[in-house]
Amino acid sequence: MEAHKRITPIILLRFNWGTILFIATLGFATWLASVLITYKESTYLFPGLTVYGTILSLYLAFKTNESYNRWWEARILWGELLNTSRIFARQVITLITLSHTSYVNSPEELRKLHRTLIYRQIGYANAIRMQLRGKYDWDQLASFIPQNELLHYQKVANVPTQINQKQGEILRDIFDKENSKDFRHIQIDKTLNEFYRIQGGCERIKNTIFPQLYNYFTMAFVWLFVILLIISLADEFDLQTLIIRSIVGYVFITLEKLGRSLKDPFEGKSQDIPVSALCRTIEIDLKQQLGENDVPKPERPVNGVLL
Repeated sequence: MEAHKRITPIILLRFNWGTILFIATLGFATWLASVLITYKESTYLFPGLTVYGTILSLYLAFKTNESYNRWWEARILWGELLNTSRIFARQVITLITLSHTSYVNSPEELRKLHRTLIYRQIGYANAIRMQLRGKYDWDQLASFIPQNELLHYQKVANVPTQINQKQGEILRDIFDKENSKDFRHIQIDKTLNEFYRIQGGCERIKNTIFPQLYNYFTMAFVWLFVILLIISLADEFDLQTLIIRSIVGYVFITLEKLGRSLKDPFEGKSQDIPVSALCRTIEIDLKQQLGENDVPKPERPVNGVLL
């Protein structure tokens, strides 16, 4: 995600230098054609282009809005994952106690149990991040999940699903030993179900892609409009009109590019959801809920981009 406090001309050039170069080249070619070529009759494309541009602007607004909705839903889901992880850690620490379970026999065993459950939750959040970005770092997950479990997870199709399943099995054993299906088990089980809802929402966004023909024709229509808008000045060139039309063309191309950049929010690009930073926040918060002081620092932007 872009983390710049303000947008500078350098940032704009880095994002759209190709578009600026193309429009400048096309404008120069139009001027050159107006100087070198004598037109017997003037062409009147602009009335038709006005209708074309109006329809295209409505279409672009729809596409950009749909792309932003996907991006914003992804951000909401990761905000829910962060908050629900905090709730889970609080429930583990406050609801699983020596007085309510015979699963552990000493305060040391209880702290170890709390730590195992909460660390596995940190691993769960990181596993979702890795799955969405298509690459697992097993060494990083080993910091949160026991080694014998990791060997099993490397063979399954959906790692986060199996991690959450393991959490449920351990919690079942804790409360079965006490033969108690009281509100504590019910509350924590609801939280585990919430994790599956959040995970499923992220997977839906990741796996539901925009059809390639949809993207191709949108881009083709925009570029065709910009080319026609500028070259239609060749028979009666006017610098002021060229500048205005170049700005209009730049706006259309930029809107189309923004729509494409937002539609897949989990690819690790500069416009995407900063899931790595959110996972680090989850790690910091949950470790501090455990009472640990040795916690990592929050992720910082690199070259203005927070991943």
